[in-house]
Parts: sequence; C-alpha cells; structure tokens
Amino acid sequence: MRFAELAARWHDRPVLVVGDAVLDCWLSGTPTRMSREAPVPVITLDATREVAGGAAALAGAFAALGARTTVVGATGDDDAGATLRSRVWDGGAVDRLVVAVGRRTVTKRRVVASGQVLARFDDGDTGALDGPAAETLLQRLDESLAERPEAVVVCDLGAGTLGPAVRALLAGRRLDVPLLAVDALDLAPWAHLGPDLVTPTLDTVSGVVDGTNAAAVVAARGMLLRSTAAAVVAVTLDADGAVVIGQDADTVHTSAAPAPRNRSAYVAGFVLAQLAGAPLPEAAATAQRCAAIRDRDLALAAAKIGVLQAARA
Repeated sequence: MRFAELAARWHDRPVLVVGDAVLDCWLSGTPTRMSREAPVPVITLDATREVAGGAAALAGAFAALGARTTVVGATGDDDAGATLRSRVWDGGAVDRLVVAVGRRTVTKRRVVASGQVLARFDDGDTGALDGPAAETLLQRLDESLAERPEAVVVCDLGAGTLGPAVRALLAGRRLDVPLLAVDALDLAPWAHLGPDLVTPTLDTVSGVVDGTNAAAVVAARGMLLRSTAAAVVAVTLDADGAVVIGQDADTVHTSAAPAPRNRSAYVAGFVLAQLAGAPLPEAAATAQRCAAIRDRDLALAAAKIGVLQAARA
C-alpha cells in the first residue's frame, strides 16, 4: 500500500495520548574561548528553542500526521507549564492537561555548540501527582476514554503522571481500547494490560537483551514478548533502525536514515499505520519513514503528506 493511501486511511482517526508532558529546551550558541574557572568552553548564546516533549511531543506528532488527537497529562502552574501548553495548542492537539498548583513543570534544557550537545539540565517535580490534580487527571482520562478513541498511547517517562490509579483505570477500560501502545522507560508496570504495541529503546530492554545490535534483539525475541506481554515489540536502535517482533509475524529489521531520528514521529507513524490496517512489515517501514522527518517539517501540517512522501527511510 502506498504511503498516501495509508495516510488517507488514518486521517482524522481519534487518538488519545496520556502521560508525562515535558518542555524541551535547546540553548544554541557559539564557543568563543575556554573559561578561566574550569576547562570548559564559554558559549555565546545565539538562540533558544522551546518545544513540546514527552506525551506533548507524541500528541503533536499524531496531530501533524492527521490524527484527531487528545492529550491528557499534567504541568505545573509555572512559566514552563504555560509555554508547554501553548506548544500543545500550536501543535493542534486537544489539550486536557491538568495544571497542578505548586508543581514545577518537568523541563529538559540542552546546551548546544557547533552542533554538539555539551550538557543537559533537568528540572521539575517528578513525584506522584496527589490531591486535586490527581483526581482531575483521572476524571479527564475517564472522560477521554468515554469518547472511544481508536488508539490509546501511553508515554511513561517516570515523571509522576502515571500512577497506580491511572493504570487501574486503563486496565478497567482495556476491552474498550482497540489499540493500546506503550512507550515507557519501564514496561513492567504495563505488562498486565497486554499492550498491542510497545516501543522501547535498546537501553530500556538491556536487562533482557544481551548485546547492543539487531542480532541480540532478535535472539531475545521470546523473552521480549513474554516480559512485555505485548503483541508487537518494536525496539529502536537509533542509527541502526529498529527490530520489530510480533507474536504472530516474522521479525522485521528496518534501517534508519542517517539523520534526523524523530522518536515521537516513529511511534505515531507505527500506531497510525496499524490503525490503517497495514501489515506489520509495512507498519514498521512507515514508522521508520516518519522517524526521518525533522520536527519543523513534521509541524508543517498543511504540507505533511508531501513532506513524508519525500522522506526516505
């Protein structure tokens, strides 16, 4: 099936993203000299870019690819939270983010010079949501599930949004969810839901995979399927593409373009291709193609189909 046909099939399909919303910041500059205080370069700041991350980035990717997308999560009542919510609105997803009073929004700031990331500073509260914020999040998730999304995508970065009560609610409504995908740093808490798709990085499954290449992932096929209880496990290998393992399908190894590699677009492309009825090899190839799209091109919703057709995995 051609990509345009797949895109037409998944257009306007309802998708719910729930999880940890993050603000990603990129501080770009030019190294001018070495510091006298320490053996580090002095960077003259040229530009600051603030974009949606985590569940918010996933929601933006789904929306840009043409899905009717809702995002449920939480931010703090700070400037970073206001910026993050504005990025969600700009991305075209329906915002059901809870504003938690007194909470600091999770923010990841990277210092970049001459194309190289020199440092990353993480900030924000990652403890479990509690009190009114937790209750409101459960209510918004319940309301969103009642709207019968065709896919529910969980983004669990361990930042406190997805506690036991959220997992219990999803478990209770599992039979009403046609496609459940989980993108998590720790997949174990989600195994009892029997996900249709999980998308771990190689680091995430290092305790199961004995090695760092595609062959090692293939060798761990049985353990990966059993430990995740998923129908499909797509292990992303960064520059080496991805290895996709299915309970009822042959293993697929897709190659990656040299750069860039957009993880949010990979997950969104995989889920949407499955919603469109693509067989596993085609869904894997579509996801890898989407991963080759730059953030700024993915955000060009009016031109999304042309941009994606021009991309090469």
